[in-house]
Amino acid sequence: MNEQILDWYDYNIWASERVFEHLKTLPSDIFDKEVDLGFKSIAEVLSHLASADEVWLDRLQNDSSASIKTIRLTSLEEARIYIDSLQSRMREYVLSIDHPEQIVYYKNSMGQEFQNSVSEIVQHVVNHGTYHRGNISTILRHLGYTSIPTDYIVYLRQSHSSEKESKYEQN
Repeated sequence: MNEQILDWYDYNIWASERVFEHLKTLPSDIFDKEVDLGFKSIAEVLSHLASADEVWLDRLQNDSSASIKTIRLTSLEEARIYIDSLQSRMREYVLSIDHPEQIVYYKNSMGQEFQNSVSEIVQHVVNHGTYHRGNISTILRHLGYTSIPTDYIVYLRQSHSSEKESKYEQN
């Protein structure tokens, strides 16, 4: 297992959790409130993320025939449960990585063949999540709500702060 890859993925889980916790504090209709900002709703953004992450996990697990299956998440609770489960499965995979530079061969949705290393794909999944959490922040601001910081540096500051606290508690 590669510590850096695990840290990237743990960041992805942390950031998603922060977004879900924030969305829970807002009016329930925010999930499918329609906007004209690329994605038409937060539901559509989260459904896209779930669909994409599923296909990447399939590819990482050597399913060369993996293709995007459209997932439609219909409520915030359903989205959270689905994405939590998906991220748990992806984290289990990340923990099992012995050779991060191993090449994965796959076809994209247009049938074109590609190859990337395991570490490149995991980094892509994390970056893709970051990008679309930004879409959610844009939608929230457009609807008159605040967003929540999910920057990697905020994650590092919080995780380093927790590490220091636990060190002092042990002494």
